[in-house]
Amino acid sequence: MTKDVRITVKGVQRDDAGEAGITETTAFGEYYFRNGSHYIFYEETAADSGEPIKNSLKLKGGLLELNRRGAVNSRMVFETGKSHVLDYATPFGLLRMETVTARILCRAEEDRLRIRAEYELWADGMRVSSCRLNIKVEPLQ
Repeated sequence: MTKDVRITVKGVQRDDAGEAGITETTAFGEYYFRNGSHYIFYEETAADSGEPIKNSLKLKGGLLELNRRGAVNSRMVFETGKSHVLDYATPFGLLRMETVTARILCRAEEDRLRIRAEYELWADGMRVSSCRLNIKVEPLQ
């Protein structure tokens, strides 16, 4: 795959009442494959403040790491069958949360990459939502 790519990130969060929230971002960025790891870098704009957020994704096997810096600061780790604690820094304060990942699926083709993470998000010992993160990486045409 080429270095210059279009990244589409779609998140679906469903709470215990069955209410779903969907977020979708499309951005241009860079893709690299090194030492068995997929690296994706892109920037987005925070909807509330208009400030930039720099994102980096690293996928290696059943481990996906998402780092966000800027208007929102966080490091989320998704690892099949494991839980990870994260501090989610927002303009409104720090939230301590936990991801419990059911599975990470990856389909790498010559000219595209698709990643799917299925996980639960917990806060204060209570499940907040059941989530699905779909990431599509394609070369610029």
